[in-house]
Amino acid sequence: MIKSSIEVDFIGTDLELSRPAGEMSWDDAVSTEWSDGWRMPTRAELIALFHEAEEAGHIFDDKSVVWSSSQYAPDPTNAWHVYFVNGYSYAVYKAVALGIRLVRLSD
Repeated sequence: MIKSSIEVDFIGTDLELSRPAGEMSWDDAVSTEWSDGWRMPTRAELIALFHEAEEAGHIFDDKSVVWSSSQYAPDPTNAWHVYFVNGYSYAVYKAVALGIRLVRLSD
């Protein structure tokens, strides 16, 4: 299934960051076909965008925990997520439903 109607929340130097696009498990999120160039961000991209937005004075109106596309190397049943309150990142079990934020290249 292709997901569409994604809204932009923040435009960074190189990437646009979407508003929350629902909640799902990591496996479902990485296997979903996103439209219009949207994709799951890496852990590094999410952390960088969070801090870039914070420095620009952008306030995220949701304080969600969102999946990154980055797997946790020591344990393949886990992947990295980023907490959109402080930019911290932790590994969590992939079957847990967490928020989804997507990225695409800025114009």
